Amino acid sequence: MTMTAMKRLSLLALLAAVPVAWPAMALGAEAPAPRKRREPPPAVIPAEEVAAAQKSLDARNYQAAVSQAKAALNKNERYTPAMLVMARAYFKLGKYEWVKTLGDMMKNAGASEAERSDIYQMMAFMEVEKKNTAGAIELFRKAADARSDNSILWNNLGAQYLVVKNYREAVPVLERSVQLQPTFTKAHLNLGSAYRGLKRYDRAEAEYKRALALFPRYADAVFNLAILFLDAEKMPNQDTTAKLNTAITYLDQYKKMVQGAGQMVPPEVDAYIKEAQDGIVKEQKRIERQKKQEERDRQRATKKAADDAKKAGGGTPAPTPGVVPTPNPPAAPPAPGYPPAPVYPNQPAPSYSPMKPAEGRW
Repeated sequence: MTMTAMKRLSLLALLAAVPVAWPAMALGAEAPAPRKRREPPPAVIPAEEVAAAQKSLDARNYQAAVSQAKAALNKNERYTPAMLVMARAYFKLGKYEWVKTLGDMMKNAGASEAERSDIYQMMAFMEVEKKNTAGAIELFRKAADARSDNSILWNNLGAQYLVVKNYREAVPVLERSVQLQPTFTKAHLNLGSAYRGLKRYDRAEAEYKRALALFPRYADAVFNLAILFLDAEKMPNQDTTAKLNTAITYLDQYKKMVQGAGQMVPPEVDAYIKEAQDGIVKEQKRIERQKKQEERDRQRATKKAADDAKKAGGGTPAPTPGVVPTPNPPAAPPAPGYPPAPVYPNQPAPSYSPMKPAEGRW
């Protein structure tokens, strides 16, 4: 046997003496449990920092609110409540670009519908300041759709419809606002103005008075009642003179309320009072002309009836025996200075703008 063969036999003997470690699966044992994946630690909730930021925001200390919200985001950069407080503070500071940036960040971080609604509302007011009413309407609509149970959002949308005189769209929106919050005086005021724009004067009066009943010192409600009676072509159970006198009464009441609050009375108030007074004088002259015209028409009708009777009898009727005939009085001459009353075409009543629509903020 060669040396190489002897070495090969020795190696085989060595291998036979070493026990073989067969896999556990081959012996019918259970597979080892898979290693658990390490879960990330729970997100930090910086509730204390956000509460401090909100407190500073409520106290109008907006710079402090921003700093405290930043401290919260340093602990959790995706914490949307901290972003929202910061956005509100920047809105109050007039830093609108930051508001837009934070709005995008909140959307990417999975902000709730209520949080996104607040961002839409802030952006809508930014458009109001730029007098972009169409843009404001679109954003207020998004805010209201995102939080459909919020009366303030529906009122603010309705107020923008009033700005562009879109009364048909304003009515259902404002009706929803007062349904959600029946004691919301601003919504009742705006709903009254929407009804007035549609010439539903009785409904407008009811809404203005409901706002005044909820808040007896609500000067804007008194003013709008005055404009309603001044502007309406006709109010139920009132002639023109009574309607204009009611307008003057409300305007006088408004002046006293404003002066009692230590504020300046808008100059147009006295102009409206004079316009109502002039309207009363004009209406009285119209009534006098109408009465005189009716009297002339009556006299003409009487004379015509007498002439027709003569013609039908073939001349002057024979006198009745024993009765002294009464001579016919001469026809009354037309009243000097009063020509026949002219017929005026129907002219639209002047349209007076209400006070600035009442908006509500958070």
